[in-house]
Amino acid sequence: MHLRILASFPGRISQTLSRSNSASLLTVQSTHAQNIQTFTKKVKHAQLLTPSRSINFRSTSLLSTSSRVKSRCQTEKKTTGVPVAVTKFLECEDHLQLEYKGAKLKLNYVWLRDHCRTGDSINHLTQQRMVDSALIDPNIQPVNVAIDEGTLSITWPDGHQSEYDLDWLLSNTYEGKQHLQGTLEPLLWNLETLSASPSPSVSYQDYLTDDGQLSKLLHNLLKYGFAFVEEAPVTVEATLAVAERISQIRETFFGRFWCFTSDLERHDTAYTAEALGAHTDTTYLNEPAGVQVFHKMEHVGEGGDTLLVDGFHAAERLRQEDPEGFAILSSVSVPHHYLEPTIHTTGVGPVLELEPGPCKELKLIRYNMHDRACLDTVPMEDVSRWYSALRNLTRYIRDPASEYWVTLQPGRILLTYNWRVLHGRSAFTGRRRVAGCYLPRDDVISRARVLKVI
Repeated sequence: MHLRILASFPGRISQTLSRSNSASLLTVQSTHAQNIQTFTKKVKHAQLLTPSRSINFRSTSLLSTSSRVKSRCQTEKKTTGVPVAVTKFLECEDHLQLEYKGAKLKLNYVWLRDHCRTGDSINHLTQQRMVDSALIDPNIQPVNVAIDEGTLSITWPDGHQSEYDLDWLLSNTYEGKQHLQGTLEPLLWNLETLSASPSPSVSYQDYLTDDGQLSKLLHNLLKYGFAFVEEAPVTVEATLAVAERISQIRETFFGRFWCFTSDLERHDTAYTAEALGAHTDTTYLNEPAGVQVFHKMEHVGEGGDTLLVDGFHAAERLRQEDPEGFAILSSVSVPHHYLEPTIHTTGVGPVLELEPGPCKELKLIRYNMHDRACLDTVPMEDVSRWYSALRNLTRYIRDPASEYWVTLQPGRILLTYNWRVLHGRSAFTGRRRVAGCYLPRDDVISRARVLKVI
């Protein structure tokens, strides 16, 4: 009986290895000592063989069960018989190395058992994990491993069978996420690139009745960081309908829905006629609002144009041109606050917050000069560097080539992704009334996932 170390041929390939029998399966087939030494060296260095060779060995002394390093290669086929991916895997002491579609995955055995998707390991109705992670044997190792038709199958010491779709592993592991690109890549824009793109707009009636148009709006919102709903009735009800088509409204101390003018009803510069520089809202909350909805209901006067700036575009310029500045703004948390006689909220976080993981992608920008509280989170020796980084980021944000100015008319509703796109306005005269609300970011992203936008 031979252990197939490597195989590559048309049709389905399924190879398994029982650890308890592995030593007896390996016998010397070749009489050439040089071949044996070459193979031993490859095992020692845990290297994967290439698909162009096929070697069989029979030797109980060649590979002991304690080394726990085996290698196999499989070619996955489409129904047409055309190879679509070469799958290689290598069993090591505490993890499985698997190469699939160009990605090299390292799958810890405890992680694999914890993420089993078969049997009673998961509630198949709620999709909740039923495994108690803390009770998994920290030294657990598979008894049997196989790949068959795009599925990784593992038998565990207690007899439990686990199956993992290889594409699922690619999408849900640390190394896999490094390899994959997102289904929707945001377009980081300045005025030039935005001018070359189609208007991110949908019509009100189509948006309310057609999920395809809702998907289009969410696509635009996540790609550009903002989107428009055109030809809406100039009413509070229509504005709410646009918001609630996506998700529930996020209520704050401003209420569920707000309608403001320059009357200083609230202690906020938005309630004035002054110009407002580019900023993000609700930095004084530990989780800022995800989306902001604006509807200019009326304006009798001059000025009051709306400013939009892609904060991620400015932040990426900082990452390229001032890496040290990017590092300090993405690692040092700073406080923001909102103060009224009966309200005192504080939100703390870095100006540039990154997604977890190796890619260090931008997740959130907190940029609001008016709402930042006392800078008591930065030690004295880092204060100068922090302000230098902030100046550079501000320079990119205020670059006229980064500014997109738009005159909102009644009936044109603007939605901005507040975690990315900054907004502002020019000073104005006369009476200007704007209505709107906030949406929770998690709910917006959930809606986009359900509609397969991301």
